[in-house]
Amino acid sequence: REQNSTKAEQVLAEVAKAIGEYPVDFCGAWILTGNEEGSFGWITVNYLLETLVKFSFAEKWEHPQDTEVLGALDLGGASTQITFQPGVTIEDKNTSVFFRLYGSNYSLYTHSYLCYGRTQALKMLLADLHSPSAQEISHPCYPKGYQENITTADLYDSPCVHAPSTPSSAEVLTVTGTGDPAACSTAIQKLFNFSCGANGTCGFNGVYQPPVRGQFFAFAGFYYTFHFLNLTSQQSLSNVNSTVQTFCKKNWTELEETFPQEKGYLHTYCSAAIYILTLLLDGYKFNEHTWSSIHFNQQAANTDIGWTLGFMLNFTNMIPTEALEHVKGHQPSVWAGVVSFIVLAIV
Repeated sequence: REQNSTKAEQVLAEVAKAIGEYPVDFCGAWILTGNEEGSFGWITVNYLLETLVKFSFAEKWEHPQDTEVLGALDLGGASTQITFQPGVTIEDKNTSVFFRLYGSNYSLYTHSYLCYGRTQALKMLLADLHSPSAQEISHPCYPKGYQENITTADLYDSPCVHAPSTPSSAEVLTVTGTGDPAACSTAIQKLFNFSCGANGTCGFNGVYQPPVRGQFFAFAGFYYTFHFLNLTSQQSLSNVNSTVQTFCKKNWTELEETFPQEKGYLHTYCSAAIYILTLLLDGYKFNEHTWSSIHFNQQAANTDIGWTLGFMLNFTNMIPTEALEHVKGHQPSVWAGVVSFIVLAIV
């Protein structure tokens, strides 16, 4: 979604042409919108956790109350998505998606923020810290004692980063960590616009968002970063903040000695953790009261969470629109395996 749309369509056309030569029922190739990615992740979570429908002890299918349906928080490399059932009228129809599943209607709020995934957000941060005329970058989110060299070509190689008018691709920049979590937080907040403007309630960058409601599953980049910091066990917000602050104050030598197997990304965990806290608290408007509603998980029902399963369930109509009556219990993990087989068969 970041790339040139015309070139992307050309690539997909060639893919469709090549696959179309094989004896399979190929239905085309396209790029999902961000909102589709978010809503399919929501289907995955709720399908695997059986919050859409349950087979009760009374031997009948029952629909859980709305409050039992979980919201989905996804953090990828290029974008982040929030999807949930707000329980109020969604004022901006561009952020609304409707599903009818198992005979029940679900009106969801969903929005995808392109360029605010982990990789691209940290790249925007690094670019913001660079003064065009300087050859050194002081990075408050990198540990003190850490240093690396990058080129301006590496720094400005993303559509998410605004390059200077005449960047020199051959220029080498030295990035030095200062290990200052307070300055790191300030720098990260500058990546966002938290003003709601005409919208009474919003997420960030002026995008409408109703207040968060219910329980949420936070997966992908949310989980990976917090799992590394041992923060996926429903710790309190104050505990999370304390752990992140302590980690961010460790120097590079300490971190290398403590985590010798993590050198590739070790210097980025502080910035990623503070970015996630800023995104969740200031961006998505969670607070000390709603923090406990966020569950950081990689899997549900022993199956990895992502948009792909939700897409295939919706695309193949494996979740019926009308209520189940005669079929007894089903196992989501088994159906997940079946869907994976269908994906391979189609592709």
